Amino acid sequence: MYPNKQYKHLLITAIAGLFITTGCSSRNNEQNQTVPIVKTVRVQYQNDRFTKSYPARVKAASNIRLAFRVAGPIKNIYVDEGDQVQKGAVIAQLDPRDYELQLNGTEAKYREVKAEVDRITALYNKGKVSDNDYDKAVSGLKQIKALYESHKNAIKDTKLIAPFAGTVTKVFFDEQEIVDAGMPIIALADTRNLEVVAHLPEQELDNKERIMNVVCHSIYHSEQQWPLTLKNIVTQSNVNGLYPAYFKFPDNNIEGLLPGMSVRISFHYKSSDKPYFSVPSTALFEKDNASHVWKVDTTSSMVNRVRVNIIRIDANGNALIEGDLNPDDIIVCCGVHAIHDGEKIKEQSPSSNTNIGNLL
Repeated sequence: MYPNKQYKHLLITAIAGLFITTGCSSRNNEQNQTVPIVKTVRVQYQNDRFTKSYPARVKAASNIRLAFRVAGPIKNIYVDEGDQVQKGAVIAQLDPRDYELQLNGTEAKYREVKAEVDRITALYNKGKVSDNDYDKAVSGLKQIKALYESHKNAIKDTKLIAPFAGTVTKVFFDEQEIVDAGMPIIALADTRNLEVVAHLPEQELDNKERIMNVVCHSIYHSEQQWPLTLKNIVTQSNVNGLYPAYFKFPDNNIEGLLPGMSVRISFHYKSSDKPYFSVPSTALFEKDNASHVWKVDTTSSMVNRVRVNIIRIDANGNALIEGDLNPDDIIVCCGVHAIHDGEKIKEQSPSSNTNIGNLL
């Protein structure tokens, strides 16, 4: 009997120890499951009338390189770089000597063939020439006439004429140099009609319908601004992922501006039907390729993930956003990466102005 009593006593001791161990473990787990302390902020309603600005550059509406349509030695260049020229002005000329000789020979041949065709036509009308001979004569006249007109045009093409009024920006050759047809001789810019080109991010393509107006500013004329209108946007991005956008001056008021000047353009946006909110940019986090914030349920102290769309981030680090939020909603602004959806949190107590560092 004694061994049995001893066995029962050991069994009871082991079971009691197990309960004690389990209880201690549960208490330790409860102590380890601490509620995260995060910093929160109230969502502020933001007036959605705002301005964005981007660097841009002024350029001539037309900037072309002019070339002769025929080859030959340059006889005269009548302009220098920087000169202003009028539309229709002769700005350069090739030596026309060879083309004049060519035209003279073709003209003599044309007159000879035409006289012969006139004679054959008279005989044909009298029935003394066959249809075949008459057709050959007329065909020959057409061929020599086309060659004659071509050589007359070649004489005209020895003169380089300004297609519009503008400024000579580059002269590529000197007099007496021989050039081939199509080689650029003079660059001409239409400085009387300017435009502005800016490279915009993708989001501006979606916002263009909300633009109220666009203005241009120059660092050299800080007190002056020039209104712009959107001309077109190239829908193919460049290597930097930006889209070239071209703007024109509606009233052609370009006094004080020159091609090549660096400027800034400012977009003024109109109101949207959706409310916008201002939150610290630290409240934003990425999940599933979208931006979100943690909204705090004031009753349960649990956080819920809310998807938002970022409109812009200002220089003070505040983000203008839109989403399923309301003014005065509480969101997490610090510690967003340390919590999970549906998790209970504890809001950090505001710092004291007298107990700095919470030392007391």
